[in-house]
Amino acid sequence: MLTVYIGWDSREPIAAEVCRHSILQHASIPVNIVMLKQQELRDKKYYWRDIDKLASTEFTFTRFLVPALNDYQGTAIFMDSDMVLLTDIAELLEEVDPKKAISCVQHDYTPPPGIKMDGQQQLAYPRKNWSSMVVWNCAHPDNKKVTLDQVNDPEVTGAYLHRFSWLKDKDIGLLGPQWNWLVGWYKEGRDGFPSLLHYTEGGPWFPNHQNCEYADVWNRYHDGYIDSKNDAKVVTIQDLTIPEHLRSLLTDVVQSAQDPFTIYSNRIFQNCLHKFAKTMQNYKVVGIIDAGGEGELKGGKELKMDAILENFLSGSHGVFAGSKNLLNLDVSIPIAIRGIAKKKVMHKALEIGRDFYYIDTGYFGNAKTKRYHRISKNSLQFNLPIKHDCPDDRFIKTGVTIKRKTPGKNILLCPPSQKALTYWGVDLKEWIESTTQKIAKHTDRPIIIREKQNRHIRTNDDTMEMALSRDIHCMVTYNSIAAVESLINGKPVFTMGPNAAEPLANTDLSRIESPLMPTVDRIREFCCNLAYAQFTPEEMINGTAWSILQETNSSL
Repeated sequence: MLTVYIGWDSREPIAAEVCRHSILQHASIPVNIVMLKQQELRDKKYYWRDIDKLASTEFTFTRFLVPALNDYQGTAIFMDSDMVLLTDIAELLEEVDPKKAISCVQHDYTPPPGIKMDGQQQLAYPRKNWSSMVVWNCAHPDNKKVTLDQVNDPEVTGAYLHRFSWLKDKDIGLLGPQWNWLVGWYKEGRDGFPSLLHYTEGGPWFPNHQNCEYADVWNRYHDGYIDSKNDAKVVTIQDLTIPEHLRSLLTDVVQSAQDPFTIYSNRIFQNCLHKFAKTMQNYKVVGIIDAGGEGELKGGKELKMDAILENFLSGSHGVFAGSKNLLNLDVSIPIAIRGIAKKKVMHKALEIGRDFYYIDTGYFGNAKTKRYHRISKNSLQFNLPIKHDCPDDRFIKTGVTIKRKTPGKNILLCPPSQKALTYWGVDLKEWIESTTQKIAKHTDRPIIIREKQNRHIRTNDDTMEMALSRDIHCMVTYNSIAAVESLINGKPVFTMGPNAAEPLANTDLSRIESPLMPTVDRIREFCCNLAYAQFTPEEMINGTAWSILQETNSSL
């Protein structure tokens, strides 16, 4: 279980509660939230440092107790109380480099001079606000230097702690600004889009900051917290984001509960049960939650909930099942699968003629946050004929701009992961060697090999856009969706395996010196089609994804 420590200040307790509420509202993983209340820490002998009258908050120093409080084990997160999380905290963990001692947003930020929202003097210092949201690798050897004695030592200054002075620069991981979005400093579009708002210069809980930027967002979470505490808001069935068939069923359940003595009808309850049974029997798709393929869940252990798969099933009248349940499931019922690890299940489905929907990372629109997820029928990627009249509305929403072709010198070789290649029975090392040799037969251009890195590196330190800007002539890959990014960034691409970009890609390496490059209009037409094959979690829940998939696949 992930533990999130929230800084708590007796002068603004509501901020911490709203912060807690925002985390729990979106979490797809188990989260334990601990409020760092100074007096409680003193009572438990974790904190005995004299009260610093110059400290801007009661948790100025207590935040550095996190590794010790977590017993120097696992991952833990610290957040200032003046924050609200706008997305699933699991997405933050995906951005973290596990080798780093800590990960944080490394602001280049100098606050305006004057008095802070709480009446304290505003101070400027290097690495300002870096420590306001920290993902701690508590087991990292260097973090074991942050002992209770050190944090409580009056000779150890706030400057030393807040600048993470016990760490080398290389041990501090970089997160994008969306994970500590300084309200009033960062701007949407220019700096990306926020995932974690930080009201560092004052939030709506202070009378003189009630009209600050994103005040409406904080107020919405505040209302949600009050509703959850007091049960003050009446939520109707119509307020729920659920498919219509479930809405109808739930209406019947409520009606039955309102008439338990069958005053108006002695058949309400029976009809409700009948409808429920019929609903459960008539599911349209089955989501497979294990990768077994042999009819058994791994080790018989409870599996982690897959939030994305759950979203898709919610909007498609689907249910969860294990691979063992497929033995007695009619072959006409399709299955839904998320992730290449379930390759055995997919191979078996193809063998017996069972349809499957495969869910994985979207083709574009995921520059910093994984918002879009591709869904394809009976394949790992989009493989439908390209419609020339496909609407552009969904593509426009992604904010992606297609670049014109630019010349270059180098060839960029982008192998997928071994996990992905295993689906086709291909060895990664052998593929790199053989492909490099094939390229060398037709050109003496330098070959840059960009092996797949973890998501943090791919979205921050070495993005595909960065890689394609390094004097690249063309890209060569197997099945990677990087092929789509190559076309979008104005670079021809060669695909050596099944790939969504195949209709616009080169496949013959003998043409490496003069590859074909589609026009911008052709690429845009192609991307409009892809946009109708990738979806947000909200579109999965409300049934938009299922509806579009049925329409696009039935039109063949």
